[in-house]
Amino acid sequence: MPVTPTYLDNAATTPVRQEVLDAMLPYLGHDRFGNPSSAHQVGRSARAGLELARQQVADALGVE
Repeated sequence: MPVTPTYLDNAATTPVRQEVLDAMLPYLGHDRFGNPSSAHQVGRSARAGLELARQQVADALGVE
């Protein structure tokens, strides 16, 4: 039976949950790395992802 390690140094870093990684991966590529305040396409793409994330957090908290 394989042993699953227990990570106890969460003050330094925390493992990323798979669903968080899955949600973030599309925004870690070559086309969404820009400053979301910039007017160029890469910035606009980053802004769209930021706005989507804000809306998802607001929905989860039940706020506008």
